[in-house]
Amino acid sequence: MKRGMRRELAFACCLAVGLFVGDVAKGAPNEGQENVAQEAQATLHQLRAEATRQLPRSAATVDKVRLTWPLIPGAVRYRVELLSSSEYKKENIIYAETVSMAGTEIKLEALHGVPFELAYWSVCGLRFDGSPLGDFSAPKPLSFGERHPVSPLLLSDYAEMAEMPIYLVYAWVPVQGTSSYEVEVWREEVGKRERVRHYYTYEWTLYDEKPLRTPGKYSWRVRALDGNGRRWSDWSEPETFSVKTPVSVAALGDSITHGGGAIMTQPSRTMYCWESYAGLPVKNLGKSGDSTSDLLYRFENDVLPFAPKYLVIMGGVNDFRAGAPASVTIQNLSCLAEKCRAYGITPIFATATPISPRLMEHVWDIEPAAGGWKAAQRAINEWIMTQPYAVDVSTPLTDENGELKASLTTDGLHPDAEAKRIIGERIGKYLKEKFGL
Repeated sequence: MKRGMRRELAFACCLAVGLFVGDVAKGAPNEGQENVAQEAQATLHQLRAEATRQLPRSAATVDKVRLTWPLIPGAVRYRVELLSSSEYKKENIIYAETVSMAGTEIKLEALHGVPFELAYWSVCGLRFDGSPLGDFSAPKPLSFGERHPVSPLLLSDYAEMAEMPIYLVYAWVPVQGTSSYEVEVWREEVGKRERVRHYYTYEWTLYDEKPLRTPGKYSWRVRALDGNGRRWSDWSEPETFSVKTPVSVAALGDSITHGGGAIMTQPSRTMYCWESYAGLPVKNLGKSGDSTSDLLYRFENDVLPFAPKYLVIMGGVNDFRAGAPASVTIQNLSCLAEKCRAYGITPIFATATPISPRLMEHVWDIEPAAGGWKAAQRAINEWIMTQPYAVDVSTPLTDENGELKASLTTDGLHPDAEAKRIIGERIGKYLKEKFGL
């Protein structure tokens, strides 16, 4: 905001406050005072509106370029390099950074004098240990990126999903120079627009703990804030989606149903959601971290509003890895089946996937697996396969030692993209063959 504008705004505020104080001290204002007060308020509104129209602080202060690229299967992080020519050679590298999202903003001071129009960039996926997954991409002109972006870029595939997950995850390319972010979700109705979510976060990924159950048309957006909570960027372009009910097929489960993989990729990306490989619409009712007790607790609130004809139930991993007795898990799954039948829903069980404790030990936020987990998993899956409708998704994911194949997971707990494809295709095929869906 310009200095003169600040003075005018301060004057208008003082004038409005002064008149209010005078009113309290002297009684009701006369007609002249009312006119002055109205003019002061009008000036205040005008100046606020003009201040809102100013360019975001980030656009005025940061000379940068935004780069994005497709997800690389199995990549935990990405190494991005700026080059002084189109030939990828070590001596041509002028800047490099490692990021966790499939996108980044880079200050152009990193070019160290190389003209923007002559610079190139390349990216490579990295494993958890930092080793490259493959070769760097062919260098592209840096000018292909977005220079001076004034709003965040959303990183989600909700527009490609046949059914929206009930627990959304919001993600975007991190904004240079920002301190925090503001996230909004809006529901559109005829003649009405209602904000149904409003969050602040210091991260560029936000897991929504509140389920989105009400049918309707929605949109979400994000903007960056500075260290004082003021606008650092414009609002992003909104991503629109719809919540529909009733649905034909829904899936109730934990993080394996919710989605996400390779440690850092969010459930908002279809690559790591098994529902996207099923070949038919599946409503994702998964929630990361759930045990079978949690699934049982959520049934009435999260399943019944969508009135599915068929419910795929996949849980138990968070039970047996924490040492819960298999009998408790089986009892919870049995109760879920009874609830389904009581409401005219056909339950279809999917076997609990294995884990790899050795790989889990290398990941900082995963607790060690309880001893005896294999016996518990085996008992759970044996019970599952005795049910009227059950599909085995665990066998093709299991190695000769009864653990999750190292080639199909990064953290030893969550199946990655190829494994999600196997799970989704198996469940989709089963639903089509058994029920003609």
